[in-house]
Amino acid sequence: MKPYTALAPAYDHILSHVDYDQWYRYLRSIMFQYMEYPEWILELGCGTGRFGAMFSRDDLPIYGMDRSIEMLKVAKGRAYGNFHIFCADMADFRLARPFDFIFSVHDTMNYFLTYTSLRKVLRAVRRSMHQGSIFMFDITTEYNIRRYFAGRVTRYRTRGTSIRWSNSYDEERRIVRSLLEFRHNDGTVSAEEHLQRIYTVEEMKGLLERERFRVMDIFGDYTFSAPCDDTVMINFITRRA
Repeated sequence: MKPYTALAPAYDHILSHVDYDQWYRYLRSIMFQYMEYPEWILELGCGTGRFGAMFSRDDLPIYGMDRSIEMLKVAKGRAYGNFHIFCADMADFRLARPFDFIFSVHDTMNYFLTYTSLRKVLRAVRRSMHQGSIFMFDITTEYNIRRYFAGRVTRYRTRGTSIRWSNSYDEERRIVRSLLEFRHNDGTVSAEEHLQRIYTVEEMKGLLERERFRVMDIFGDYTFSAPCDDTVMINFITRRA
């Protein structure tokens, strides 16, 4: 089963510990720090639409894009006012107009397992920017995977479904494998495999330079401080070069 298929209805429950309000405030602060009057906002990998609903609530027009129809079905319940959603692949999309602020968070970029696929994403993003646009994204770190995920099994139960989430990490290939197994009340069983690749800051900077992006800042863990050895998420703030 494709990633985020059976997971979609349970996604918000599994991430119920996440402080989306604080996360949203950080996104807003980044946006207004680097541009004065953002009018068009785009989230890549919008998932269930938590951020889109918050931007819309604050009267900021936002478009949310995701490849998973199942996740967008959940997001549809939040897509009202200034929040609009559509289905597209981050590695191959074209939009009718450029956007002012584009962001992609929660390790979405780690799902692209090769330099080639990641460069396709960057090219598609660059096509959707003007000279003053900001593209912000994060990547998860090897520290995060080793400390909190590798070899761990977590269990959840929601809406009559039992979920087993197991993680492994191939250190040589730097590939994270997450297997989610779903046991439903009607006796059916399904599973999803999620693969992600760990990238270093230097690797990402090299890819950005090759695709003609200028790195404005690199922060750690949704702060305004530089990443350190125990950083969980690295935040890149970029413009078109």
